[in-house]
Amino acid sequence: MRYYNAMSYLSKLPPEVQDIVVTLPYRVGQFISESDNSGGDESDEVESKALENIVTFYVEDTVKGEFPHEVMLETMNRKAHWEKWDVDTNKVPEHCLRLEYMLKDFVGDKQILAFKQSLIDIAIAVAQAYSEYDASASVASKVEVHMSLFIRRVQMMFTGAEMTDSNLSMSVSPAERSAIKMLADNMDLKINI
Repeated sequence: MRYYNAMSYLSKLPPEVQDIVVTLPYRVGQFISESDNSGGDESDEVESKALENIVTFYVEDTVKGEFPHEVMLETMNRKAHWEKWDVDTNKVPEHCLRLEYMLKDFVGDKQILAFKQSLIDIAIAVAQAYSEYDASASVASKVEVHMSLFIRRVQMMFTGAEMTDSNLSMSVSPAERSAIKMLADNMDLKINI
């Protein structure tokens, strides 16, 4: 399915920056998925489906900002290229570190912040997608639980409510937690996970 995208922000970016920005939602998810191999192929499958679901969720149900929404639309429009974006995911932290510098002349501060927060949301959602504490759950069940946790997290962010539910971080492994913290630090975001 191709989503309509006017590309008002992305068209202003230099092509190399545009490519980095459009691939980041997917590559952030892959970076987190690759940070912990404890779940094997099953966790990769669940995390991959979760990544697709969360990007779709941003496109269809939530708009944290015009720029992140436009980026997510374009990321979905290029879904056929996702497999090619799996290379060099070790560069994701560097891209996150340089993100604000790359965008500052083209995108406003609020839109940049909204995009950075969206990337962290993706990282956390992918980390939560595979629950190591419930190995007997089916793939469909894990994706369903993951999406409900993600939707609750987004609702809490919009209402300003404090995230106190320990289940939100229960399925995030120490390796994933470390990778998320690295990305958040590189984007100068404070997170509680």
